[in-house]
Amino acid sequence: MDGCIRFAREPSVQTLVSAEDGCPACGSSLEEGWRLVGADRLHGGQGHFEVGRCGSCGTGVTFPQATASDLARFYPAEYGAYVPTSGGITGMISRMIVSTQTRRALSQPPLAAISRLPRGQVLDVGCGRGDLAAAFAALGWHAVGVDPSAAACAAAAAKGVEARVGTLATVELDANAYDAAYFQHSLEHSDDIRRDLERVGAALRPRGVLAITVPNFASWQRRRFRDRWYHLDLPRHRVHFTEAGLTKALGRAGFSIESVSTSTSAVAFPGTLQYAVFGRCLFPSGLPLRIATGLCLLQLPLARLLDHRRGGDQLHAVAQVRRSS
Repeated sequence: MDGCIRFAREPSVQTLVSAEDGCPACGSSLEEGWRLVGADRLHGGQGHFEVGRCGSCGTGVTFPQATASDLARFYPAEYGAYVPTSGGITGMISRMIVSTQTRRALSQPPLAAISRLPRGQVLDVGCGRGDLAAAFAALGWHAVGVDPSAAACAAAAAKGVEARVGTLATVELDANAYDAAYFQHSLEHSDDIRRDLERVGAALRPRGVLAITVPNFASWQRRRFRDRWYHLDLPRHRVHFTEAGLTKALGRAGFSIESVSTSTSAVAFPGTLQYAVFGRCLFPSGLPLRIATGLCLLQLPLARLLDHRRGGDQLHAVAQVRRSS
């Protein structure tokens, strides 16, 4: 049963979550007495973190929040989205896997909503090494990416992406300049989701399209495996969205919702089982991660069957800017 989780084996963990803390998605208070305690299982960072839950929309919030000074520690060079593909046979295999994943992403919600638009200028928030942005560029879009990693931006620029180092809090974006934008597993990393959504909204042209994919905090996997859920990814994920939370966050930032859906990712269920059995990630980066990700496709039918009628591990939204001029 989903509820207050106690860890007797970790008595030193202090309660950081307070009902007085506000939900970044809808602004309501957090639920008193509910918390989830976890660790950095992907990269083995030190410390434990707590997740509180909104009493209104069910969105989760991580405490303590990672600060700018934590970036190097929590986002090391081997962080998956930053690791460049190498040369030789291993690089070829890695590029094949990335290409397959990218084509699949562009043909499915929510990015399919952008792929169908007339070509224009698209913004990738949290572009990493630029795989998705480069795919849009190959389709005829002018792709602009934003990411705090200078190395990742350099890799993206080499693929034809106009990559800008920083975050939405530090990078200047022209107003009314973009036809579409997307957060592909990046909005959950934001330290101020309303600010970031509003800045993207101001950068979009009237009726510009925004596509978002985030982990689904209301999924059965999260409820069943709790702190061992692969997509919890503490402390990098600051906000853990539900459908109600994402919808309210978009509405508060000036967007109208076109569609909301869930899907099953290839990596979440096997990654969660790995955490449940071993307590850590066995393949955190590089080619082993790519191969493991590719092999995860073999279990996708089973994961989809388990997700049937209970909601997948990924949450998608497509929205438009409400202003008319």
